[in-house]
Amino acid sequence: MQNGVRNRPQRVYTVPQAILVGVMIAGVGLLSGCSAAQSVISSASAQPALAQQAPATSTPIPTAPAVAKPTYLVQRGDVQDILDVSGRWEPRDQLTLSFPIGGQVRNVNIQRGATVSKGTSLADLQITTLENNLASAQVQLNTAITNLNSTNSVIQNVQNAEVTLANAQVSLRQTLANSPWTQVASAQNNLKAAQVSVDTAQRTLDDALGNDSAASVVDQARSSLATAQTNLANAQNNYFSAAQTYASHQYDVQKAQNAVTQAQVGLNAAQVNTDVDPTKLQAVETAQLNMQNIQQQIDQSTIKAPIDGLILDVTIKPGDQVAAFTTVITIGKPTPLEVVANIAFSDASSLSPGLTIGIAQPLNHPEQAVQGIVRRVPISAKDADQTTRVAAILNVPEGSIVEVKLPKQISHNVLWLPPAAVRTFQNRTYVILQTPDGPRSVDVTLGLQTTDRDEIQSGVNEGDIVIGP
Repeated sequence: MQNGVRNRPQRVYTVPQAILVGVMIAGVGLLSGCSAAQSVISSASAQPALAQQAPATSTPIPTAPAVAKPTYLVQRGDVQDILDVSGRWEPRDQLTLSFPIGGQVRNVNIQRGATVSKGTSLADLQITTLENNLASAQVQLNTAITNLNSTNSVIQNVQNAEVTLANAQVSLRQTLANSPWTQVASAQNNLKAAQVSVDTAQRTLDDALGNDSAASVVDQARSSLATAQTNLANAQNNYFSAAQTYASHQYDVQKAQNAVTQAQVGLNAAQVNTDVDPTKLQAVETAQLNMQNIQQQIDQSTIKAPIDGLILDVTIKPGDQVAAFTTVITIGKPTPLEVVANIAFSDASSLSPGLTIGIAQPLNHPEQAVQGIVRRVPISAKDADQTTRVAAILNVPEGSIVEVKLPKQISHNVLWLPPAAVRTFQNRTYVILQTPDGPRSVDVTLGLQTTDRDEIQSGVNEGDIVIGP
């Protein structure tokens, strides 16, 4: 012991012990790499005591660099809720046709895209039984007339009068069948739509004037009103023309009815002071009435084109069963054409005829895009015609598919962010702002939300940088 410190006895390794320690240290070193093992062995040879005390360490795994989060700039602009619509380029003026009675389809004489003339037979029902019945009724009538003729020499006058009456009745049926009521109904619908457009345009102008809107807005409103008034005048002229045609047809009906009355009077006169057998005469009249009823059913079993036009749709084929008054053929005038689309009423009701302006383009041809304006939407979900019509000027074949983008709602000159930048948690809507002091959570109020832009009504300023999730 020296200076109060007790000397620790030194341990002296013999050559075999040193070799054993070196091997043990080398085994540990292999876990960390060959180079570390060699260093441990040499250190153990030089400093045996230190080799016993130093623990082995493992090499740390490098930490992967953090992935940078995306950032978004708060910008100012328009946020639009766009309704994507697909429709067909079809005639504006269309009529739907149906059978007034049900039955099985026998012939369909046209196909979609065919051009037909007024009066052309388009389709008929299976009426073989009716045709056979008509032939039998004709035989019965001829037999009744022959029996009646054999009873009196003056019966020829009665027979002639009966034929005249029958011909007058056929003429009356043909006149009634050619009623132009469909043209009047179509013109009346167009007139109503045109009046709605004028009322809408007038309200728009009144609002623009009352709100001291910009001169361009007032001018546009006046121009829209003038256009709507012109369309209304045209619709009125078309309606008056259709009404005149219908009135003329009514005169023709009256003339045909008068001819029937006159023929009946002639028949009555021929029957006066004759020895006609009333039983045989009644048989003739009964046979005539039977033929008329059968002929009327046959007439109802055929659809004829009410106008010169283009066949737009045919939903039947020979052998199909159809119900009465079910639309089976759609016909339209060749021009003008417009986009005819079937969309949900909830979407259509958000559009304003004459005011909603969008972009129309042929399918897969954005280079041909033009401006389109909504011309018609269904008034209610119960309307028979649930189509939405968009007027445009396109140089594409009839029947082509046209895509239309229509704005349902627009927020002008507002702050916006991509939806990916806005976060929600429970009832909270917020963003993470990038600030000089580090990220900061800020609550925001959203307005109009679309697939690519969210309107930000409060919480951020233009030019702020938002950190994404």
